[in-house]
Amino acid sequence: MESTANGARTPRRRRAQGLSREVILDACLRLAAETAPDALSFRKIGKELGADPTALYRHFADKDDLLLSLADRVLARGMEGYAPSVSWVASLRDLMLRARAGFLEYPQVATLAALRVTRQEGELQFVEAMLAALHRAGFKGKDAARIHRACADFMLSWTGFSAGLLLLGEKSSQDDRAWVESYAGISVGDYPLAVASVSAMAEIPDDENYTFALELLLAGIAARLGVESLTEMNT
Repeated sequence: MESTANGARTPRRRRAQGLSREVILDACLRLAAETAPDALSFRKIGKELGADPTALYRHFADKDDLLLSLADRVLARGMEGYAPSVSWVASLRDLMLRARAGFLEYPQVATLAALRVTRQEGELQFVEAMLAALHRAGFKGKDAARIHRACADFMLSWTGFSAGLLLLGEKSSQDDRAWVESYAGISVGDYPLAVASVSAMAEIPDDENYTFALELLLAGIAARLGVESLTEMNT
């Protein structure tokens, strides 16, 4: 039961009648910002909506359908405001950064998106924009498809990994400290480079690491077009 503005009690059944896919997805986004492992359980979603969890099945075939729609909603939101640049490199960089940033606002969704395809509007917008940038660069057909696949998988897999770190919270920092501490007991004579570098490697923030790796990826794509294309990297 719920209280209305005049203090009357309203059955959950009546509240459920006002549900829609959009209302449910909005509620899921609020929950997905949490890092609790069960943030997107049907029980929590139902509680957030003030409705019986079974009401969700009137709008989504099953939980998988709901989660895929949620992943697509996040990707579509990341595409809002995107405008192609005259530089294909700048366009690819923008797409790869904005999609990652959008997913990492919702770690629970990011871990799912790294493994699945939604086949919905947000994903289609992202794919079309990526391929358009590659076509402007001069890649066509299978070449464009192959590079798109490499870029998309790079973004999704790294973002899923980053989301996992966010969900670990303090445990992730503990792992980094354990990494450094464990190397302290290794023979410098046997592994001088590893022991000397571990602290620097552990201190690199995940976002900084992603951006650096992205620049390496973009430089490699530009190199396939010829040395003259590398000048676009700084535009």
